[in-house]
Amino acid sequence: MRLITLLLLLLLPVGCGYQFADGQLPNGIRRLYVPLAINRTVEPLLENLLAGPLTAVLARQRGISLVESKQQAEAVLQAFIVHYTVKPLSYGSNDRISEFQATMKVHFTLKASSDGKLIWQGDLQRQENYSAAVDKNRQEDLEAVTSKLMVKNIADDLIYRLVSRF
Repeated sequence: MRLITLLLLLLLPVGCGYQFADGQLPNGIRRLYVPLAINRTVEPLLENLLAGPLTAVLARQRGISLVESKQQAEAVLQAFIVHYTVKPLSYGSNDRISEFQATMKVHFTLKASSDGKLIWQGDLQRQENYSAAVDKNRQEDLEAVTSKLMVKNIADDLIYRLVSRF
């Protein structure tokens, strides 16, 4: 029992590794407008997929208010989905694909809403592997789950990059 308690006390300060600066964006921005991402790929609806996790992670940050229009905001965070691919990663017997790798890259810009001056920009990319399925519907479901995981991780990476002090 003592060993378990000691281990818990040692792990408690480690947390998840994120170190936020009171949820503040660069230049002390507090009111943020986030329009729908611009999808520059041929894969449909990725912009809708990114919208939920992106607004959710921003809305959870203390000190950041999401507003409904550019006029209400101090800054605009625009996302551009610039790359999305799914390619075979490994093959099994009879040269059948056994695993795929999905890759997504998103370019972000944070600009002052008053004059459009660039405050921050960055690219975030994620890759995830998933198993192949014989059934086409199951295969599409696996890709959809993988895409959801990638956009969630990209949103988490974004908030870390925006508010960390590294």
